[in-house]
Amino acid sequence: MINESLSEYPDPHPPETVSRLVEAALATDGINAPPEALTTAFTYTAEPVERLITNERGRERIDPTRLRSVRVGGEAALELSLRLFGCAGSTWERNERNDTCWASPADPASATAKWMLPPIEVWRGRDGKPTAALSVTMTSANRVVEVIGRSAELLAEGDGRRGYDLTADLLLNGQEDLCMMVAQVYRTPEGDFWAWPTVKGNNRTKSRHQILSTDQTALLTAPDVTHALRLWTAERNAELGHADSDEHPARLALQVAVVEARLVVGCTKPELLYQTVQAGNRRDHIHANLGFTAINQDRAIGRRVLEEYRAAGILDDIVFGVLAGDLPIRRLPECSPDAGVCEQRDLRCMLLLAQFFPVAGDNRRRPLIRKAMAEPEREQLNSQHTTERLRAYSALCSVSWPEAWNPRVDDKTVPVANARLGVALSGKSAVRLLALADKDDDAFDELLRYRAPQWLAAFKLADADRGSMAAQTNRGADNEPVASVRARRGIPDVLAAMNARRAPAVGLMREMAAAMEEGRAPRRVDHFGHADAAGKVADQAWFDDAFPKGTGVRLPKPPNTAPSSAPPPGRQTQQPLLRAAPPPSDRERAEKKKAYIRYLLDQIESFTRDLVAQIDDAHSRAAAAGMTPPWEANESERLNVQAGNVIESLKHAVGGTRPPEESHRG
Repeated sequence: MINESLSEYPDPHPPETVSRLVEAALATDGINAPPEALTTAFTYTAEPVERLITNERGRERIDPTRLRSVRVGGEAALELSLRLFGCAGSTWERNERNDTCWASPADPASATAKWMLPPIEVWRGRDGKPTAALSVTMTSANRVVEVIGRSAELLAEGDGRRGYDLTADLLLNGQEDLCMMVAQVYRTPEGDFWAWPTVKGNNRTKSRHQILSTDQTALLTAPDVTHALRLWTAERNAELGHADSDEHPARLALQVAVVEARLVVGCTKPELLYQTVQAGNRRDHIHANLGFTAINQDRAIGRRVLEEYRAAGILDDIVFGVLAGDLPIRRLPECSPDAGVCEQRDLRCMLLLAQFFPVAGDNRRRPLIRKAMAEPEREQLNSQHTTERLRAYSALCSVSWPEAWNPRVDDKTVPVANARLGVALSGKSAVRLLALADKDDDAFDELLRYRAPQWLAAFKLADADRGSMAAQTNRGADNEPVASVRARRGIPDVLAAMNARRAPAVGLMREMAAAMEEGRAPRRVDHFGHADAAGKVADQAWFDDAFPKGTGVRLPKPPNTAPSSAPPPGRQTQQPLLRAAPPPSDRERAEKKKAYIRYLLDQIESFTRDLVAQIDDAHSRAAAAGMTPPWEANESERLNVQAGNVIESLKHAVGGTRPPEESHRG
């Protein structure tokens, strides 16, 4: 790092010098940032051009001593060290610390959210090739100003428990730690605005702008950045002329008038640039010593697990983007086109659950998650490890909802024995489980264990760790004039109470699922599970009355739990958690089989739709490739015979459901 004492702000480089630097960068191996981004960066350069370039065989290139290859998030990136004006760079709106303050594309109901960040993409050059730059599309230039302004405000609100005043430290000592910046273009109807957001060092960037009295969005959206920077420099130097002591604010601001920064100017896989640069920001927040909120830390930890899977090739970019919260759930190949809000959220959450508790035999995921969660290799998975996984999982699940809940709502939903063996689910969606939950014990248990805690937390009907007296004031949905007092109870007690009252529990969960689809609060239900005809909204006071504390039956252990060994002498055997239910009658068995048949037919119908879409896609791609016909005659014949056999088998199987007389007439 170059330390130079300044007496005034240097003059910005003229446009012809900036163009010279851009040409040298484009001629340098490994640099694949677009010229528009390089122009913006070099406009803020505050050191002689001779320090930055070398002449090789009559052609100028960037001095190789200024370049550094780094590996971030499993991918290689090329960094360029530059001395820039302190007003360079903008605050990064996608800072991991402020994740809960923005709506996510992975929330199916986020279309009308006020503060939603649009999907981020890689910028493609005129030749269509991806470059080392990011791109987001905004509705207007004013929206760009709003988003960047909000990102700075959120940084100020969530500064954590820093043991010193960062702004004062910069005034006294300058900026010693380098910031890392990445190129990003904001695309608007008014034009494209190129920026270099700070993916590492957001607080330092925010404090520099504060010290230098800079409006970062005014510089970013200026029609002529060089002209705006010259005006800004002239104003700062004029202020220095009135500084009557070394303690004058204008004189102290010289400490950050020029700073050294690292710019990401190259990437071996530009399509993964966002994941590459965000990995460093995410890692800083996993074990951050500034005490950021637990929910954001848990999300960062969860995404770290997903990054390990992506780097190992277990998750592709689409699945990773959806599970990390960067892409809509509809991008998942498993998501049917007509899936509603509840089904989409459930699909994503259950996919996440499978990532955090991989089943025994999954020898790819199991060592990777232990590494990502920093679990000791030789130590068997214990309750602390299980709890940490559940909280990271729960925190990521809440990305698909308008508000984040306390990730402790999922504590103890997965026993340690199951965590060791992995969670094996039925494969049925929440919508399908709700249809079976009246009579199917397994469906009811799966809903209670893996869906109810999050749904109750999302609709504020129950919450985790309701222990302090100050937290007991009820948040009623009916605006009752007198505040009620909530029962002090945890989620296990809530689930036990619902387990003892199946009809209203199933009715409430069905009502919550309907509320998701309709974008409203759930209604109360009666003892039979019927929604309140008057439309009275469910709240915590009603819930505690409908499912009283301490009156329930604990959930049974989920399947696939390792058999327990005989208790040692002197220790009592644990009593069964749930009384053995009487064996089902033949009628109940028949109804259960009939429900499963309906489920299988629904699946076949879904597969058929997918088959039609795949055939159409194959036709179009074959036509584009000049393949005529798309299928050879023998291949086409084999497919038709196979499909005909399937159709005949289905007709024969379903024909057995007709009454005997109809079957005879047929």
